[in-house]
Amino acid sequence: MKRKNLLLICLTLPFVALFTAFTDDDWLNALITNINKWRDAHPQEKVHLHLDKPYYSIGDDIWFKAYVVNSEKNELSTLSNILYVDLVDDRDSIHETKVVPLNNGLGNGEFALSDSLVTAGKYHLKAYTRWMQNYNDEFIFNKDIEIGDARVSTDVFATARFAFEPDSKVKTTITYANVKDKSLLVAKQVNYSLISKDRELSSGKLITDAEGKIILDKTIRKEFLDDAYLETEIFINKTTSVKRRFAVINSAGKVDVQFFPEGGRLVNGLRSKVAFKATLPGGYGANVTGYVVDQANQTVAEFESAHAGMGVFPLQPVAGNKYTAVVKDASGKESRYAMPAADEEGYVLAVNNNRADSLGIIISTSKLLVGKAAALIMQQNNVVKYAVKAKIDQPYVKMNVAKSLFSTGILQVTLLSAEANPLAERLLFVERNDQLKLNVINNKTTYGKREKVQMQLVLKDADGSPMQGNLSVAITDAGKVKTSEDEQTTIFSNLLLTSDLKGFVEKPNYYFNPANEDRAKHLDYLLLTQGWRRFKWVDAKAGKVDGIAYQPEKSIGVSGMVTTIGNKPIPNGKLTLYGNTPQGPLLVDTVTDDKGNFVVDGLNFTNNVKFVVRAKNAKGKDRVRIVLNKVPVPKYNSFNVVDDAAANNFIDYLMNTQKRFDQFAAGMPGKTTMLKEVTIRERKNGDNSIKGSAALGLSGADRVIKKDKLVAYSSLLQAFYGVAGVEVRNDVVYRIGRVSSITRPRGEPMTVMVNGMTIDPSTLKDISPFDVEGIELFTSGASTVIYGDAGVWGVIQITLKKGGEMYHVPIFYLDKILVRGYSPQREFYSPAYDQPNEKHAEADFRSTIYWQPNVVTDSDGKASISYFTADEPGTYHVVAEGLNLEGKLVRQVVDFKVGK
Repeated sequence: MKRKNLLLICLTLPFVALFTAFTDDDWLNALITNINKWRDAHPQEKVHLHLDKPYYSIGDDIWFKAYVVNSEKNELSTLSNILYVDLVDDRDSIHETKVVPLNNGLGNGEFALSDSLVTAGKYHLKAYTRWMQNYNDEFIFNKDIEIGDARVSTDVFATARFAFEPDSKVKTTITYANVKDKSLLVAKQVNYSLISKDRELSSGKLITDAEGKIILDKTIRKEFLDDAYLETEIFINKTTSVKRRFAVINSAGKVDVQFFPEGGRLVNGLRSKVAFKATLPGGYGANVTGYVVDQANQTVAEFESAHAGMGVFPLQPVAGNKYTAVVKDASGKESRYAMPAADEEGYVLAVNNNRADSLGIIISTSKLLVGKAAALIMQQNNVVKYAVKAKIDQPYVKMNVAKSLFSTGILQVTLLSAEANPLAERLLFVERNDQLKLNVINNKTTYGKREKVQMQLVLKDADGSPMQGNLSVAITDAGKVKTSEDEQTTIFSNLLLTSDLKGFVEKPNYYFNPANEDRAKHLDYLLLTQGWRRFKWVDAKAGKVDGIAYQPEKSIGVSGMVTTIGNKPIPNGKLTLYGNTPQGPLLVDTVTDDKGNFVVDGLNFTNNVKFVVRAKNAKGKDRVRIVLNKVPVPKYNSFNVVDDAAANNFIDYLMNTQKRFDQFAAGMPGKTTMLKEVTIRERKNGDNSIKGSAALGLSGADRVIKKDKLVAYSSLLQAFYGVAGVEVRNDVVYRIGRVSSITRPRGEPMTVMVNGMTIDPSTLKDISPFDVEGIELFTSGASTVIYGDAGVWGVIQITLKKGGEMYHVPIFYLDKILVRGYSPQREFYSPAYDQPNEKHAEADFRSTIYWQPNVVTDSDGKASISYFTADEPGTYHVVAEGLNLEGKLVRQVVDFKVGK
C-alpha cells in the first residue's frame, strides 16, 4: 500500500512545483494508508431504480429495474445478492417490501397497487442492501412518487396550506376546485380526521365557504407534529365523494436562508466566495434578493438567487466587524440573518472549475500561518486521486491540477494541517464527457394503432466504439404521462450526484440536461451548499475500520444464538429449521459454533414463510434458549416536499386512466372495488384447526379430537381408546407400528405437549378433559419431522381452553420467525395483436406501452425489441437507461408519433 501511495504522489509532482516528496513514515503517507484501509473495510454500494413512469393510480403496477453498483467506479456490484425495495408512505410507514434477487448487481420487480395496499397520497420508494444499512440511512435510494385513485372522480383538485402559530397551534386551509373549469367547490360537506402516530387527535365536519375553502385551527402537541397528517373526504353529490390526505407541513412559514463560505470558514482579511440557499418550508428553492451590511449598517455585498434559491457573492470580512444579511423574498418581505462569524486566522480554499482541462486551486492564509505545513488531498468515493503537501511560504498559493486524474463525478478537495486535521473542504463536480451513447432506431417514422414497432438500440462508448451493456426501456404515452426531464431521478443524477449528498435536491436531472446552458455553474452552487459525508476524518486519522453490524447478504437466511436458560452460549448445540414454503417443505439442520452462534443460509424460496426453530444442547437436552437475530428495518425520515407545479400533470394522468378503468366498470368510476388477491389452498382432513394451538409445522395433524367429544370422558386417557394407530398401556399412550429395535419392540411413549410444552407422558391422566380445547395427534413422518427426536414416536399436542393455564410455562427451545423470501416476479403484459386473443376486443388505453427491464446489447453494441402500439394516437416517449461492465452510464430519451 505504501508503494502505491508514493507512486500516486510522485505522479502529481509535475503539476505543483513547490510541493515536495516525502518518506514512508511521513504523516501524509500514513493518513493515505489509513484512508485506503478504511475504504477496503467499508466498500460502498449505491442503488438506482429505473421506473416505468413517475406517478400511478391504484390498480396500476409500479415496474422497476434495479442497478446496484460499487461507488468507486459505478461498476455492477458483486458484494450483495439481495436488494430490498420498500414502498413507504408520507408518514414513513412501510406498506410493502420487495425482496429482489440480484444477479451481478442487476434485478427487477414490481408493486401491484391494490386498494388493500395503498390509499391515494404521496409515497416514497426506498431501495437498499443489507450492507448499506451499516451506513447513514440518508444514502439509501429514494424516489418520491404520487399515487392517486382513478376509479373515483378526479375532477377535484385540493391544495393545503399549514401555518404554524405560537402555543402549538396549526392553522390549516384547504381549497377545493374543479379541475376542468377551475371553478371553486362551494357549500360542500367535508369530513376530516387529524391523525398522528396511529392516534386520532380530532375529527369533525365542515362546509366549504364561498372560496371553496375549509379552515381548521387545531393545537398539535410537539410530540405528535412530525407524524401528523390530515384525512379529508369532500362530498360532491349524494353518490360521489373524493378522499384526500395531506401531511402536515409548515408550508406558510417564512423563507429559510443559509450561508456557506467556500471551504467552510470565513477568515478576517481574506476574500471568500459565499454561497447561499433560500428554501420554502415545503423544501423547494425560493427566489430572493438581498445585501450584506456590517455593524455600522454599511452595505458590503449584494446578492440575488440564480437557480433553485441558490447563488454566490464575494465577501472579505474585516476584524472587529459583524455582518448581517438582509433578505427580501418574492412578496417583498425582508428578513435579517446573522452571517457566519469570521475566524481571526486560518485558511481559505478556492477552486476554479470553469476550465475544460484543469482545476485552478488557490489557497489563501492569514499572516500568522504563513510558513506552516499543510497538505491537499483530492478524493472521489473515498479513493485518493491526488495528494501533495508543502510548506506554504506566501499568503497566496496557486496551482493547476489536470482533470484527467479524475473520473466523472463529485470530487472532494480537502486542505489538512500537519496534524491531519481538516482546515478547509470543498466539493465540486468533474465532467469528463466520457459516458456511453445510445442510438434508438425505429423501423418507421410513424405508426398506426395496434401496429408492431420494431426498435433497434445501438450502444457505443464516448469514442464511438460498440459496447456491450445492460439496459432497461420504458415506453409511455406522452399525452397521458407528462414529464419534465429536469425533474426526473435518472441514472446520471442518482449515481453521479444525489447518492452522495444528504438532503433534498430539487430537479436533480436539471444538472445533466444539455438543454440547460448554465447547469455546470448551478451544479457548483449546489455542491457549495449541500450537506455531504460518507466518512469522518477523525476515523481516517485514527485508522478506525470498525462499525460493521451487517455482513453482505449472499442468500436468504436465519441467524441467532443458542444459550442456556441463564444466557450462557452453548457451543455445538443442535438446531433445526422447518417451514412449509411455496416450493415445498424445507428442513435444515445445523450446529452452533464455539460461541453459540448459528447461521442457516443458502435458502431459496418465494413469499414470506413462517419457520419454526428448535434447538438442543450438544447432549440432546431441551434446556436451552434460542435468541434469533432480528431483521433490521431502516428508520426513514423522508422529505415532505410540497410540489403543486406537478399536480396538473398528475391529475391529467388520473383522468386519462379513468378511461381504462371505465371499460371494466360500465362507465361508473368510483363504483368498483379492488379486492385483495385470495389464494385457495387445500385443507387437509377437513377443518382440523384447534383454536390457540401451539402445534408446529403447516402440514396439519393426522387426527384431531375436539372439545365437544372430550366432555363425555371422565379421564383424558379415554379419548385415546380405539383411536387408530395408537394404544394405551399402563396409563401411557404409545404409537402402534413403530418399532425401533428387537429389544424394545414397543418403543417409547408418544411425546405429550401441553400448549407447546413437553410434559411427562405419565401425567396425561391428570389433565381434566373439561380444561381441554382440543387434541392433535401427529403420527406420520410428514407431520412429526419438525419435532425432531421428540417426534420419532409421535406427538400428542394438547391445547387448553382459555384460562386453563395449569401447564403453561415459557418454551425457550422453540421459536418461530417470519422470513421474507424472494418476491415472485411477473412479466409485463404486452399484447401481441398479430396473434388471436379474446382480450383484443377490449379498448387499449395503456399509459405504459412497453416495459423491458433486461435488454442486453451484443458485441456489436446492438439489441432489438418489438411491441404493439395502443388504440389512441399521440406521442410515445421512450426512456432507456443502463450501463456497461466498466461502470459507464447511459440515458437516452426519444419521442415518436403514433397516428390513427
